[in-house]
Amino acid sequence: MARYHFHTEDGRHHPDQDGLELADVAAARVEAVKAIGQLINEKPDEFWRDGLFRMTVTNAEGLTLFILDISSIVSPAVRL
Repeated sequence: MARYHFHTEDGRHHPDQDGLELADVAAARVEAVKAIGQLINEKPDEFWRDGLFRMTVTNAEGLTLFILDISSIVSPAVRL
């Protein structure tokens, strides 16, 4: 088991100090998708306000393993 950290950004940086113990990188990838989906589900207004959620997954040594970017673009035809 290895420790993986899931740092997020939604206009502000939120470091993951604790991380999670997971079996391998494949498990970390699955966890990252679940976690970013949960963030969007919990904070949809913040997602639309900033238009970007980013999750950077690192190992225990701080090496970036992968980044998930979820972004939105609202057409000028839409007036809110």
